[in-house]
Amino acid sequence: MSVVFRVLVLSAVALLAALPVGVGAQAQEGERAPTSIDGSSPETISGVVRNGTAGAEAPAGLWVTLRYQLASGELVEHDTVTQPDGSFTYTGLPPQGRPGFEVRTDYLGVEYAHRALGEPLVGPLELTVYELTSDFDILSVVDDTLAVTGADGQQRRFAVLEAVKIRNPSDRTFVADTLTDGPMSMVRFSLPEGASDLEVEASLPGGHVLQVDRGFALTMPVPPGDHDILYVYRVPYEESFKQYTPNFPMGAETFRVMVIEGVAESSGPGMRVADNVTIGETEYRVLEAGPLPPGQRAAVMLSDLPQPTLLQRAENAVRSDGFRRGALPGALGVVLVVAVGVVLLRRRRRARSRGDRDADKAALDNAHAGIIAVIAELDELFERGAIEPEEYRVRREELVKLARATQ
Repeated sequence: MSVVFRVLVLSAVALLAALPVGVGAQAQEGERAPTSIDGSSPETISGVVRNGTAGAEAPAGLWVTLRYQLASGELVEHDTVTQPDGSFTYTGLPPQGRPGFEVRTDYLGVEYAHRALGEPLVGPLELTVYELTSDFDILSVVDDTLAVTGADGQQRRFAVLEAVKIRNPSDRTFVADTLTDGPMSMVRFSLPEGASDLEVEASLPGGHVLQVDRGFALTMPVPPGDHDILYVYRVPYEESFKQYTPNFPMGAETFRVMVIEGVAESSGPGMRVADNVTIGETEYRVLEAGPLPPGQRAAVMLSDLPQPTLLQRAENAVRSDGFRRGALPGALGVVLVVAVGVVLLRRRRRARSRGDRDADKAALDNAHAGIIAVIAELDELFERGAIEPEEYRVRREELVKLARATQ
């Protein structure tokens, strides 16, 4: 991994960490004066959880958790419950010692949080939650930037950092219906053929990353607003060029390709040349396209990619047996069935200790996520015509039953 690649990743992750999650704590005109707990005596802090979906009622009976540090550095956590109007109050709080706090709640299975880094704990606090929707069509891609950050001629593969900003303009949180009778409408992203070493960071709450054929999917909820997904991966190539035709299920206002000057040349039908971009001391050539309607593909050609020397080719022939592909869904299914069987057996024993119950829940969550990954893989095979409709229907029904058993 090159120095530039590491700097880009760290910079992008830092930007994601700075993104606000949920709605910030702020005093509104007409409300009582802010209160804080930076004094030496116990204090009271109040707040409210609002429902941001038009016409929805204020959420009552929600647990709201507050976390902050004391002067000793000890992290303390306090819980309270919302009243019928959504209000909540913490009493007898010890003084805040170090700036920064977090307040969070869970509504309809989605976590909503406000993290205030380096700020004093001042009330009233405010969180906004939303009702749910599984309407995939409300989501769109505002910007998709694919940056080729380096290429290894000996291994014949190049490194990519891709940053995507997705938007939910509605007043409901999108949650994929993973147990639907048809293909799932999850948030999906394309990857070039043979892509490996995938790592994903997202400014979204909870959920899982599921790597499927020629891409990956997110089971993470998507609350209203803009959200960033950052992922890195490596792509193999055989010749001095590589063609990639990414799909955009949500469309894209702008699709951008950035390549470090001197690493490779880039081109593509419908792509227009934009001004070069300099990051630090590194210059990138830039191509842009868009707007792209939902379901459209773009075409990108990278050429003049570095090639191994004659000596390197000899070394590769001796030391490398190529890129290995992941395990088949069937093998994963066997592991999942065994895991689910163990968990269900433990359930029947009705262990009373909290540790056993927590272990069971964690095992069930992991098994459920794995089953959903297999279903997503099966959907991909069906959409490509690689499996007969009847076989697809039978296998999917079995997997959905298993998924429901692990909920």
